[in-house]
Amino acid sequence: MTTRTSPRPPPRVLFIHDGDPVDGHVKYLSDAGLTVREAEPRDAVSSALSFDPHIVVLDFRIDGEVVAALQAVEATKHIPVIALADLAKTSRDSGSA
Repeated sequence: MTTRTSPRPPPRVLFIHDGDPVDGHVKYLSDAGLTVREAEPRDAVSSALSFDPHIVVLDFRIDGEVVAALQAVEATKHIPVIALADLAKTSRDSGSA
């Protein structure tokens, strides 16, 4: 007799940004099947506590204070954090195409 298990729910991603449009990033993650919630930096810890994300993605304009705040709380310090880089700006600034 084979037991069927229900599929795992999609991973939860907390995307922290400073209010600038990030629709492309959020849409890309959502289209990939992830459950995405957005938050501003001042709400990072409270959003992480209520949403319980598997991973946090930071907009490249956010500084290390958000990471420090998440790591200072026992319930959120284990959550991996990915910080996006502004690669397009870097290549424009260096004169590369």
